[in-house]
Amino acid sequence: MNIFCVPPLLSALVLFTLFLMGIMKAKASKANILFAFICLIGCFLNTDKAILTGSLHPLTALRLSRIDHAFLVFVIPLYLHFAVIVTGYRRWLPGVKICYGIAILFIPVTQHNLYLIGVKQFFFGYFALAGPFFYIFGIFSSASIVLSICLLVRNLKEEKVAIKKTRIKYILVSFGFAAAVTHFDIVTMMGYEWYPLGNFAFIPMSLLGYAIFRHDIMEWTIFLNKGMVFFTLFFMSIGFFLGTTVIVRHVLGQNFDRDLISLISMIITFFLLYVSSQKVYSTITQFLQQEFILNRTALRGLSSEILTLLKISDIKTKITVELSRIFGLEKCEIKAVSRIDAGENAILLDEQDSYWIQGFRLSIAIPSKSNPSYLLLGEKHTVNLYTTEETEVLIMLANNVALAFDNADAYTKLQEFSASLEQLVNERTRALIQSESLAAVGRLAAGVAHELNNPLASVMSTIEYQIDHLTDNEQMREDLEFSLQELRRAADIVKSLLDASRQKEETKELIDLHIPIEDALKVLYNQYKNKKITVIRKFDAERSFVRGNTSRLCQVFINLIKNAIDAIGEKEGHITIETANKELPLGNNYRGVNSGDVIVCKIIDDGEGINEKNIHNIFKPFFTTKSQGKGIGLGLFIVHEIVKDHKGSITADSNPGRGTVFTLIFPSHQQS
Repeated sequence: MNIFCVPPLLSALVLFTLFLMGIMKAKASKANILFAFICLIGCFLNTDKAILTGSLHPLTALRLSRIDHAFLVFVIPLYLHFAVIVTGYRRWLPGVKICYGIAILFIPVTQHNLYLIGVKQFFFGYFALAGPFFYIFGIFSSASIVLSICLLVRNLKEEKVAIKKTRIKYILVSFGFAAAVTHFDIVTMMGYEWYPLGNFAFIPMSLLGYAIFRHDIMEWTIFLNKGMVFFTLFFMSIGFFLGTTVIVRHVLGQNFDRDLISLISMIITFFLLYVSSQKVYSTITQFLQQEFILNRTALRGLSSEILTLLKISDIKTKITVELSRIFGLEKCEIKAVSRIDAGENAILLDEQDSYWIQGFRLSIAIPSKSNPSYLLLGEKHTVNLYTTEETEVLIMLANNVALAFDNADAYTKLQEFSASLEQLVNERTRALIQSESLAAVGRLAAGVAHELNNPLASVMSTIEYQIDHLTDNEQMREDLEFSLQELRRAADIVKSLLDASRQKEETKELIDLHIPIEDALKVLYNQYKNKKITVIRKFDAERSFVRGNTSRLCQVFINLIKNAIDAIGEKEGHITIETANKELPLGNNYRGVNSGDVIVCKIIDDGEGINEKNIHNIFKPFFTTKSQGKGIGLGLFIVHEIVKDHKGSITADSNPGRGTVFTLIFPSHQQS
């Protein structure tokens, strides 16, 4: 053996390794077994070349070459068959069968003297010389390889999936380059002293090995990793054995028993391998999987980080952005589904799947109880396939995502519950404040009623005395009687305030709603008679009787009309009072009044109006928009309570600058 045997020996070793991997995965696809046989033939050819570099008898060298070429003829159909299977162009299969037939016919031809006419010794060793029949074989072989390359190139142009395109590229480059350099062996076989370029086939085949490792184009990564570990340990054992043998022989002397030296060297070699094998395995694995290790570390950090996020949208964004960065993904998305089946984990999508069409290649179930979803990953930027180790780590990440989803959902529900609880507390607080306000109103009303009763009684007694002793002045009698009537009404109002503060039920009777309206206008006449205000009556209600208390309803209209007068002020304006009957349909509830015959009363003014932000608060106690000293904010609150007590409703509509409309609705009753 010499230095010239190293290239063919390396080529044979690389091809044999690929052959073993192909055989191990032969059940996975027909392409694997075809690939394995192509590598085996290449291994035979390069083994033959390595042997021929040694000192052999010319006849022995010729016999070895003829045996090798008996197998070499099958490169005609195997290359084409492999290309047809990989590209999927199955219409070429009949042509493949013809090529197999041609190869079988060539087997006996390879043993004829016109196929290999002999061998010639060159500076690098013996090499076979081509005969006429070999050139015929060369034509068929070249045609088969050219056709295979054409099919691969065509498939490369048509293929749209990046992973498949990468697979075709590496197969095309490695096999095409290997076939090209091997064809240059014809120069040497013609008798020219040229070192055979086919001996360097290990270079393109090593490129294919890199593609298998880097891109897993034949789905052999696990075998390649174990193969590299095996061959590393194999070469280490040879080195240990040879080195130990030299050292032991030097120590024990040249005359020591050689078999015993070999035994001692073997024991030491086994010990050294035992000590270093685990370290070698770890080093090679770390070297081969350094990218995976980095990705796994990043995914662990991501798994911990998402558990701190409190919104599902934030978790989804974080996952898709980080996975796209870590794996260089073209597409990454989390799609919500109605449910996830038990035991569903990861699925490598195929071309029939709808997600594949959208650009996704891997689907991983996220078994969240609150938000079941799929984690969909597209092709990597490096077009690597997803390895088993990566898929397992991604499954663990998906489980953490499910936990993060459920935590975020629980947090959201707690927030909503907390917000609703806070709202309930605010409502109860406002109700309590309002109750306290009402209690204060009651206490105030009781005090006012008590203080007013005595002076009212005194004035009423005085007027009654004057009426009884007045004989000749009828006009004065009429004024005094009207004053007495108003004082009695004031006394009734005071009594109503006192009754309201004591929460007593007052007596109600059928009254014409127009009467308290007219009484209110009489009371307020002096306030608007000198102003530019016109009061318009539109009493269209024919059924105007309601069940209520005249004094309290009069108080309602006094407050509303007084507010209208104040709203118009010194400007020219109109106050319109409308009444009308309306029939509410059965089952209807209009502004708090049940279905049936009702009377609707509207008090309309064209004053300054009420701002929108205040319109919702005008019936609350102590709310007022008037300046200090002109009102304490109880008027409309009392109006609202009186109307509510009469089974009616009151609403306000206003446009600032254009006026206000108060609408009162009472159930209508027939006069007995």
